[in-house]
Amino acid sequence: MTSPTREDNQKETDSSYDPLFGPDVETETYEETNASVDSQWESESNEHIDDMSTSASKGEEPFVPESATGPEEVDVEVEPPLQSETETTEPQSKKSFNWRPWVSPVLFALVLLVNYLSATATGLPRTLAEVAATYPNLVEPASFTFSIWSVIYGLTILPIVVEFIPLVDRETRDVYKRKIRPFAWLWMVLNIAWVFAWTYNQILLSMVLIFAYGFTLALMTDKLSKIEQSKRKFWFLTLPMSIHFGWIIVANFANLTTMMVDFGFDGIGMMGAFWAVAALTLVMLLGLFFYRSQGTMLVMLPAFWTLIGVIAQQAPTSSYPFANTFVFVASIVLFVLGIIVVTGIELARRQKK
Repeated sequence: MTSPTREDNQKETDSSYDPLFGPDVETETYEETNASVDSQWESESNEHIDDMSTSASKGEEPFVPESATGPEEVDVEVEPPLQSETETTEPQSKKSFNWRPWVSPVLFALVLLVNYLSATATGLPRTLAEVAATYPNLVEPASFTFSIWSVIYGLTILPIVVEFIPLVDRETRDVYKRKIRPFAWLWMVLNIAWVFAWTYNQILLSMVLIFAYGFTLALMTDKLSKIEQSKRKFWFLTLPMSIHFGWIIVANFANLTTMMVDFGFDGIGMMGAFWAVAALTLVMLLGLFFYRSQGTMLVMLPAFWTLIGVIAQQAPTSSYPFANTFVFVASIVLFVLGIIVVTGIELARRQKK
């Protein structure tokens, strides 16, 4: 009898394997093959081959029913992405709206609206200028001087839009959020409150509000001045704030003079003239102090602009009925001295560099 070859045994084994029934049929095939083999060596060899065939058959995908493995594979593959997507999207859906960047634009829009209403007396008892005319004094500059508010408000837009411009780097945004935004909210609220207090002739209350207004700007500009790169990289943040602060220094003394007149002080007589010179001198000294401490001449610009307005108001050729020559001359002297001092400070700083 001819011994069957390995190939014959393999074919016979493979052909007799039924994937629907599995190892039971395979065992029967193995027994039939073993009975037909004469040699012990061939029997052991065929057994080894059959074991290899059985192992290979069990590992092949075609022999695994799709109906049994299909759903499990789908569950294994689909569940992790679904769980991951749920974990990812659930916090996003619960994430609250970031309202902070929108507070400054909304408050600033209210500031512009209220100031417009106060300039036209729309919904308010009187305009700002009408209230000021009720308390004549020699500290108040010419009306054109107040056009600086247009410059201040125009420049204030620069720091407000920082959070809405994608090209602005993260460092600049952080400086705005930490050094400017909290104080900006406060000064805007104080600005609106001061307008209402002033137009409703609450002079004492307006004095308290304008002082808090100036103190808020002083803190903000001081924090900005401590940043090394504030003059170069963050100039569009420091520029409006420094000019704004310099003008509020002037506004504090103007409001103080109005309050003094409201309490019975003669703002246009001899004492009023001396007080006007003293107040303008204090404005210049405070401007120089913050100029030295904060390192920016911008805070001095409103002081010089105010002196120009007072000079125009108190000039002998002025139409102002209470024009005073003493205040006129003193204002010119203060202006010249201020220019000399600022120039000397700038030259000294450049020599140190």
